Amino acid sequence: MPSLGNASDNSYLIVNANIYTVDPNMPWAESILVDKGVITAVGQEDKLRNLAEDNYKIVDLGGRMLLPGFQDPHLHALEAGINETACFLPAEGTANTYREEIGYCLKDQGNAAWFLGAGVSMPELLETVDSPMALLDQLIPDRPAVILDNLGHGAWANSKAMQAVGYLDLKADPPGGIIDRDPYSGDLTGVVFENAQQKLRNAALPPTKENIEFAYRSLLSALNVLAENGITTVSDAGGYWPRGHQEAWVRAERENELTVRASNALYLYPDLPFEEQISEFQSRYMNDQDSLLRFNQAKIYIDGILSQATGALYQPYERDLDLPREFKKGFLYFDEETLFKYVTELEASGFQLHFHATGDRGVGLALDALQHAKNINSQSDMRHRITHLYLVADKDVARFQELDVVTDFQLSPSSTNADTKRYLAEIVGNRSNHLMPARRLYEAGVDLVLSSDWDAEELSPLKKIEAVLTQRNGSFDDVATVIELMTINVAKLLHHEDKTGSIEKGKLADFVVLDRNIFNIPVNQIGTTNVAVTLLEGEAIYDPKGLFD
Repeated sequence: MPSLGNASDNSYLIVNANIYTVDPNMPWAESILVDKGVITAVGQEDKLRNLAEDNYKIVDLGGRMLLPGFQDPHLHALEAGINETACFLPAEGTANTYREEIGYCLKDQGNAAWFLGAGVSMPELLETVDSPMALLDQLIPDRPAVILDNLGHGAWANSKAMQAVGYLDLKADPPGGIIDRDPYSGDLTGVVFENAQQKLRNAALPPTKENIEFAYRSLLSALNVLAENGITTVSDAGGYWPRGHQEAWVRAERENELTVRASNALYLYPDLPFEEQISEFQSRYMNDQDSLLRFNQAKIYIDGILSQATGALYQPYERDLDLPREFKKGFLYFDEETLFKYVTELEASGFQLHFHATGDRGVGLALDALQHAKNINSQSDMRHRITHLYLVADKDVARFQELDVVTDFQLSPSSTNADTKRYLAEIVGNRSNHLMPARRLYEAGVDLVLSSDWDAEELSPLKKIEAVLTQRNGSFDDVATVIELMTINVAKLLHHEDKTGSIEKGKLADFVVLDRNIFNIPVNQIGTTNVAVTLLEGEAIYDPKGLFD
């Protein structure tokens, strides 16, 4: 962590603040005493002034609100940083749109070995461009080109890129992936879905010295954005270890540039040999409780996403999406036997399991895999979790508590608005009436957290709070509950509730200061609240007005 110098710099008395502690024994306080980054007292200002030593700095917050730092348990920080430098294209466009935009980007990317873009909706591309690969060959004939989608589940490539990863001559889909073909001619369209994109990503950004430096600089950029948003803990869900992503995080901690607590994942590839990948995971496992950085989670994709009809469903999709018969109920990354084998072995190796599942069948299969592992390993208090959960079958609700599984929802504005629900209703029918059943699971006693899925979705925790509280059907209706789902509940998920997540004596001073008390304003104004200061272990990592100078 960047050092302010003398340890006493992180010792101070905070006064004149509206302090929301997330501690049920003392929800509100006037003052906090911090000694070398550790909270030593919380309570009334006059009492704490008597406890403060003479050399303690007095920090007057001028009536601002202070609460525990926000914790985001599912985002893609390093990739968000990388995507800032990619050629960003509109999600929906015509051949002429992409011809013009890519022309601008070619000048910016110069003589790079690969052209890299992002932002395009692959389903929309296939509807508006007759032959995406031919178009990209025409626009970029001299080098491999790959354009990532806007949701992390697909990519568009030219023929040089497809050739580079062996896809031009491949007759069958690779494990966990789909290579799109024209339904009439059988020709490649240049669009790939799900894990098939990973070979293109790995080829475009191999772990060269230059690319690892690029990844590191991208991470530092993302860390600045996290601090600006009051986020002090993350769980990065990318973990693409063949690209040197883990090394970028390790370097940030080693060089004292890491400004979040990070409990990160390693991505499980469906197309790599089992023993080889298990050995790789075990060698990369990091779980020092006293370190800012841990790599103690395994990211396992069960299915894809509903909008591409790759989310796995118990019952078929409603709309005729020109799907092959085997995909009428969606898509799975792993066959059941392989999935169960991986889950059992990774749990036995100490990994928390972080499942991606959007469809109800995907959620159910993740629970099946955990039940299988439990029968063999008899592990306890692992706190595995399933993220996204767009659909959950009634028959599976009770199983979350039985298996001690945490649910992780992204109730961001773009995920919960009327347009999204209307679009998904065309695909899944009346099942769209029960999308993202966070409130239903919460009321059933299931452990629950909220995350962003940045940069596929909005990062701002404050905009997320507003979105959750202003949903038309109302997933949650009080600020305190939503804050818990973004602080102490996440701390419990990540096994550090003894250190963070609430403001209590003995915990670390991970705080966010806001310019107003969000309990005292209309909920539709919470998203416009500004972060004034972010502190990690008592140190100001974002403080543009110098309140803690």
